[in-house]
Amino acid sequence: MRLFLIRHPKPNVATGTCYGQTDLDLAEGWEIQAEALKNWLSNRLQGQTCFQHSPLKRASSLGDYLHNQSSIEHELVELNFADWEGLLWKDIPHNQIEAWGSDLEFSAPFNGESLNELRQRLSVWWTHQQNQSFDNLVVVTHSGVIKVLVSMLCGWPMNKSYLIDVGFCSVTELSIQRGSSAQDAYIMLKRLGAGDWVM
Repeated sequence: MRLFLIRHPKPNVATGTCYGQTDLDLAEGWEIQAEALKNWLSNRLQGQTCFQHSPLKRASSLGDYLHNQSSIEHELVELNFADWEGLLWKDIPHNQIEAWGSDLEFSAPFNGESLNELRQRLSVWWTHQQNQSFDNLVVVTHSGVIKVLVSMLCGWPMNKSYLIDVGFCSVTELSIQRGSSAQDAYIMLKRLGAGDWVM
């Protein structure tokens, strides 16, 4: 199976805002990128393809644009930043950000989800996908979700997932060869689109 992880286009929000599960419209002109992405995918998808997207508007708008039968998957929603939602990152107390950074995988000083909790709900979603028979899975979701999924599937340390740069409308493609069980699946990171590894 080929897994295409697509980050939504740029939302209509001030740069530097923490907006995890805040539901935002897309910035004007997003359809131009969406059309280019749709054409790019049409040249690469062979066989049975399933389209899924996060329920947040910035992802569902693109998901519906790419395919009119793209389904909503609630597990694909972005990390919940709770107390930090809608704040500018520069206005969040530095000691809170330091507390989060000291244990990215398990801490959540903002009273929302930790990366480990995000991984747990994504694991439930991924287990279900492993039992499907489609050749391609196209997923429109969010930066945090993509970082955690790539770390989870490729064996990267979860507390280093922030090093993965996922640009707006970028495509992260993984080739997955199933073994006799989900644990035996072979995962190969084939391509990172506009996003790239930052080391």
